[in-house]
Amino acid sequence: MAGRTTNSYKKTLSGSIGAGMGSLFAPSGKKYYILEHKVSSKYHKAGESQEIIVDNIELGRDSHCQVRFDENFKTVSRHHAAIVRDGDTWKLVQLSKTNTTFLNGRPVKNEWYLQNGDEIQLSVNGPKLGYIIPTGKKSTVGSIGLTRRLSLFRQQALRPYKTAITCLSVVLALAVGALGTWNYLLREDLSAHSVMLADQIDANKANKAKADSLANELVANNEKMKDYEDKIADMTKKVASANARAAAAWKKAQETTTVGPSSGELSEASKQTYFCITGLSLNGEYVLTASGTAFLLDDGRLVTAQHCVNPYYFLDPTDENSLILNAIMVQNPQAVTCKFFAVSPSGDRIEKTFTPNSCPFNMVYSLETLGTIDVSGQPYAIKMANFSSKNDWATLKVGKSGGLSFDNSKSTSLPINTHLNILGYPKGVGAENLSNVSPINSESSVAREGLDTDGCILLSNSETDHGNSGGPVFAKLDGKFIVIGILTGANRLGSKSGSSKDGKWKDRVVPIANAR
Repeated sequence: MAGRTTNSYKKTLSGSIGAGMGSLFAPSGKKYYILEHKVSSKYHKAGESQEIIVDNIELGRDSHCQVRFDENFKTVSRHHAAIVRDGDTWKLVQLSKTNTTFLNGRPVKNEWYLQNGDEIQLSVNGPKLGYIIPTGKKSTVGSIGLTRRLSLFRQQALRPYKTAITCLSVVLALAVGALGTWNYLLREDLSAHSVMLADQIDANKANKAKADSLANELVANNEKMKDYEDKIADMTKKVASANARAAAAWKKAQETTTVGPSSGELSEASKQTYFCITGLSLNGEYVLTASGTAFLLDDGRLVTAQHCVNPYYFLDPTDENSLILNAIMVQNPQAVTCKFFAVSPSGDRIEKTFTPNSCPFNMVYSLETLGTIDVSGQPYAIKMANFSSKNDWATLKVGKSGGLSFDNSKSTSLPINTHLNILGYPKGVGAENLSNVSPINSESSVAREGLDTDGCILLSNSETDHGNSGGPVFAKLDGKFIVIGILTGANRLGSKSGSSKDGKWKDRVVPIANAR
C-alpha cells in the first residue's frame, strides 16, 4: 500500500492532554473511535473494546504508548505506529523503522486514512485490531460516562507524560474540581448544566494555562532524556529496512517458488526444517532482527548460517548508520542481548539467550577492524566478520532425535548438474503463523564439478531469497534425500556474494562437511 503523506506526524501536547481536556469538559459534538483487540495480551483481552478520546495515540511495547503490548510480541516495536486526527477523520502513521504496519493486509509505507471496519496489524505475525467509528447516539464522547472519561483521560492523555508530577497534580486538581461541580450540576436540567459547565471552563482557564506551561517544560526535559533513543533509531534506519518486508514479498515468493515439498520423503524432511529469528537489543531496546532457516541433523545438532546467528558482524559496511550500530555494539558488548528462537512445523521450539561474548553456537570466524567512526564526539572501532562463504555455518548441540541424514564425503564432490532441493522460509513466507510454519521448497542444480574457488557448491538457476539462508540443501543419493549442504549468500565483510542487478543473492552452498 503506497503511503499518502499530509502533515508529518509529531506527538504534541495539544493532541494528547489538550484533546483529553476537551473530552472531559466539552464532550458534546467531539467524535471518538474504538479499537477492538482481536488477540489477547498482558494488557488487553481478545474482544476488548478500547475507546480513544484523544487526537493522537501511539501503539507499541513502550510504557508510554496508549495502546500497549507486552514483550511476548517480539515483532512489535517500542513505538510501532500512531493514529492521528486529521480534520474530521483519522490516519494511521508508520513509526517503526524495523517492523511493518499493515492495513487490511497491505503494508503502510508512510500513512493512510482509516475507514470504519478497517483492520490494523502490527508486523507480519503481530496483533490485530479492528477500527470502529460509533454511530447514532453513541457517536460522540458525551455518550461516555464521566467516570469512564476520567479513566480514559488518565490512560491516553497523561500516560505519555507520566513523569510530569507537577503537571499531573494540576490536572488532577482540575478534574477533581470539575467532578465536584458536576455533583451539583446533576441536579439541574440539561440547559442549566451546559451553561454552568461553560462558566466552569472559563473560571479554570488560568489554571489550565499554568498546567500547559508546566507540561511543555516537562516535555522538553523528556525529549532530552530520549535523545539517546532517537539516535539509536536513526542509526538503525537503513539496517533494519532489510529485515521487515516479509508480507510485501508474498506474491513474488509464490511466483518463484514451489509451496510445499515435492515428495513424501521431502515432506517428512520439512518437519525438521525450522524458521529462526535472532533479535538484538541494546540496553533493553530492540534494534535489529534477522530471520532465516535452521535444520536438525540426526546427530542432534541444529544447523544454520552464521550470519543468521550474529548479524551484528554482517551489517552493510557502506552504510554509516550500520557502522555506527556495529561500533556501539562492539564497544559495549555487555549491553547487547541476543535472543535466538527457532520453531519447526511439528511445533518444536528452541530458544537461546546470550551475549556476543558468550554465544552457545559453534562457529569459525575472525573480526577485521575497518577503522573508527565518530559517535557523539567519541571515536568507536568498527569490526566486521572476516571469513569466506565456506565458513557461513553455525551449529548448536540440542540433543534431539529424529533429525535429517547427511553425507560429509559426497558434499564436496557432487557432479555437475546434480539436482538439488532447498527448504527454507524466503522473506518469511511459510512462517506467517508461528504456530503452523511450513517451509518452501525450491529447486536448483550444481553449476560446476566439486567446489568453487571459495570452497562452496555453486548453484545455477536458483530461486531462493533472503530468509532461505541457513536452510538444508538436499541431493537424492542412492534413492534417498540426503543433506549435502547449508544455503548461504554471505561473503567476506557481510557483502552479497555476486549479487545481480535486481538484488538477488547468487547462491552458494556450504558443504555439510565444513560444519562441526
